[in-house]
Amino acid sequence: MELTVEVIGMKAFKGNIDGKEIDSGTLYTRVKLATKNNEDGKNFKGGECVEEWKMPNAASVFSMQHLPYPFVAKLEVERVSNGSESKEVVMSARPMESASQRGRSEAAQLKAA
Repeated sequence: MELTVEVIGMKAFKGNIDGKEIDSGTLYTRVKLATKNNEDGKNFKGGECVEEWKMPNAASVFSMQHLPYPFVAKLEVERVSNGSESKEVVMSARPMESASQRGRSEAAQLKAA
């Protein structure tokens, strides 16, 4: 499954801590909060929050570290299970454009219409 996300941050580490080899990467993306069940005076959600996506390894993040934030990326995601729990795992990430480029592109399309 392919998802389009807006990446607002990321981190990566490859090295050894206390004799244990670590190779990890994480993307942080912007996500809209669902407002479907809002009830005045009872329940409210609004705005955006951050979602964390674990990457296959640090190299997958290091390859994007030169990009300015925020930027749009396509994530290739696979749903996996251990038999009792399931989760989504990022197989790869492909940067598409910076968010500012996307905004300029959308503005140009509206102007042309």
